[in-house]
Amino acid sequence: MTTLEAGASTLDARGHANRRVPAAAVRARLTPWAYQAPVLISLLVFVYGPLVFTMVLSLLDWDLVSPDRTFVGVDNYRRLVEEPEFPHALARTGLYVLALLPFATIVPMALAIMLWKRPGRASDNYRSLLFLPVVLAPVATALSWRFVLDPLGGVANHVFGAVGLPEQDWLGDPDTAIWAISLITSSRFVALNILLYGAALAALDRRAFDAARIDGATEWEITRHLVVPQLVNTTVLLSFLCVVFAGQWTFTNVAVLTQGGPDASTDNIYYRLYTYAFTFFDAGTGAAAAVLIVLILTALFGLSTLLRRRRALG
Repeated sequence: MTTLEAGASTLDARGHANRRVPAAAVRARLTPWAYQAPVLISLLVFVYGPLVFTMVLSLLDWDLVSPDRTFVGVDNYRRLVEEPEFPHALARTGLYVLALLPFATIVPMALAIMLWKRPGRASDNYRSLLFLPVVLAPVATALSWRFVLDPLGGVANHVFGAVGLPEQDWLGDPDTAIWAISLITSSRFVALNILLYGAALAALDRRAFDAARIDGATEWEITRHLVVPQLVNTTVLLSFLCVVFAGQWTFTNVAVLTQGGPDASTDNIYYRLYTYAFTFFDAGTGAAAAVLIVLILTALFGLSTLLRRRRALG
């Protein structure tokens, strides 16, 4: 057999060429997947696996203890929609989002710009102090606020009494409880988002702002017309993250301080999910609530993506 014959592709019974893929080409194709395998396996095990299990569990009637699991179909979802507790908790979660949105965008943006305009060691120290609420344990923070807002001997009422204002039952009054929980949670949003705004500001070119100062622009004009417009994308992202995390980050404070009361005024969808699953031992309804939360957040993410694409296209 000549060299030319040996290098030619062989033909099968039907006359089709049988070309062998070189081993190097196979390795080139598989190498990226090998690098991505740990991430993909982690997603399957810790994200999509539990999500699929939750979806299956939402179709069952199970008390977390009994080995018997009865298939009930969409009855758990129907119960969530028909009973007033979950829609009420959903509405309260929306109220949390509205209350926390300024603390997730406007307040940290203003503080980050102030620190950015005064670079140096003092600015770094202030930024570290402002980041403390993220480092502290949420349960410990909530317990500290319980003593501050205590209606009998709390620091807040002592301050109010000293300046002649009426004392309040901050966590026991339906009119003030949800705002108190929102204020307690706001420190985490401010602390984290200052760093995110600071990272966005660090990418800006200071020479453009120096040129504007030479041309006679005031600091307010520079901030309003040059700095803030370049933070729009960061603001949109942090607004969406506020929608995602408002219910989660208020959950600890609700569970420790009010347990959803008084009169369900501080309830939210995450505490309602916890109540279904671990107070009433109704795992199916709790799983159905979790699935609905995922669907709602997915819909909001899709809507925000669509709006951003339309805005980019003009």
